[in-house]
Amino acid sequence: MRQGAVFAVLFLGCVFAGVAEGALNDRLARFSTPGPDRYADGSIVVDGECYALVWSPVGRAFSGFNADGTAASAVDRVVLAGPLALGGRCRDAVFQIPAKEYEALKNGVWAVCLVDTRNLAGVPVGVKNGKPLRVNRWGVVSGGVEITEAGSAGRKLAAASTTSNGSASGASVVRANRLSAVPKNLLPPKVTAIEVTDNEVWLAVSDTVPYLDYTIISGEKPNDLKEDYYSDVVEGNTGSEIAIGTVKWLKRRFFTVKRAE
Repeated sequence: MRQGAVFAVLFLGCVFAGVAEGALNDRLARFSTPGPDRYADGSIVVDGECYALVWSPVGRAFSGFNADGTAASAVDRVVLAGPLALGGRCRDAVFQIPAKEYEALKNGVWAVCLVDTRNLAGVPVGVKNGKPLRVNRWGVVSGGVEITEAGSAGRKLAAASTTSNGSASGASVVRANRLSAVPKNLLPPKVTAIEVTDNEVWLAVSDTVPYLDYTIISGEKPNDLKEDYYSDVVEGNTGSEIAIGTVKWLKRRFFTVKRAE
């Protein structure tokens, strides 16, 4: 998040009334979706799921997210994100963008993305400093972002008109079905130990991160490893080893670990 950026989920008039005198040159980005918005598996987004306001240069579509919540491309920006889902849709939301930041971005393309931030328990993990803490998959909202001045007149600067329910005109349902990227220079998971019992194989794994889930791939030959359908899926843990288990099977003699998608 850029210094000073904030968001509010309020009636637009209340936002105008609350704008400080020194922030009259700031910009307000308003958006919502009609819903129901969905995850990749077709289930409806749960309350508290995240939507993010993103930006890309003119002539470019937003390139997507890294799994840690940053933009996958160095030229794109994740401007701000918030836990805005309620009743299967993005409620009417207003993000306040400082004037200096908007000046640097005004000639680009604004968009809103639904972000799947759920952990293995199915609970959205939320945001920190305006950025999603994890991104499993994401999807772009097809519709406008309304940019207005923060002054009392609220002069519209960009984007679509709004409907009577506050949704951006042309906005449609969105599905978070695009897989996030693994951040560049991230260390691969490292198997540090293996334990074989009568019925199970357990791997100790280091160099994992909490915004990724991990699983075992295995096979009869070390150069022919495939998805292990019996493997556990385990969340990463910075600074501590994790343990991942699978069923022992004669045709699965070699093991390693990869990101669970």
